[in-house]
Amino acid sequence: MCTQADQLVAVPGAVAAGTTYRIGRVKLPGQREIADLPTAPSLGASKHVMSRTQLAVWMSFPSRHYTPWARNQGWILLGVAALVHLVVSLVIAMGKDSQWSEVLLAPFCLTGLFWGLGLLFVLGARGARRRDHAEAPARDKALAVWERLYYCARDNVAFEPGVGVSFHPGETREYIFGFRGRAI
Repeated sequence: MCTQADQLVAVPGAVAAGTTYRIGRVKLPGQREIADLPTAPSLGASKHVMSRTQLAVWMSFPSRHYTPWARNQGWILLGVAALVHLVVSLVIAMGKDSQWSEVLLAPFCLTGLFWGLGLLFVLGARGARRRDHAEAPARDKALAVWERLYYCARDNVAFEPGVGVSFHPGETREYIFGFRGRAI
């Protein structure tokens, strides 16, 4: 596939070589400028910066594009709603002419939005977990293919040894998920 064997580099190595990390006091971009670049929350610290060359972006293994802590936001929101609901219920219960129906239902005026958003986030995280579980076998196969790919800098092509197909680095994702139909 490559006209000079000394120009070959494994795709994971090319991605690592084209990715740089910088430590210092800098502000991360708030939005994703490139699909694979993580935002500040996904890096876990506000003082790390990550940048990639276009080649590294093209050939990188696709991320799931979610931050792990976002999976628990719904439960946290439901916990806060329950705590506020309890406190407001106790304050209403200390009134002289309070009935149980208004003690239990009146706090929903303050906490209803939190309950609703919390449930929405919990259900969304459940769907995301189910989707991740369903996609896991395909991602594992794609990762195995991705790890075997090589990049030829001279010809600007990526290929898998033994398959006989070369492709532009920008088509890496289509190759690892689409082209390889046979079992690995």
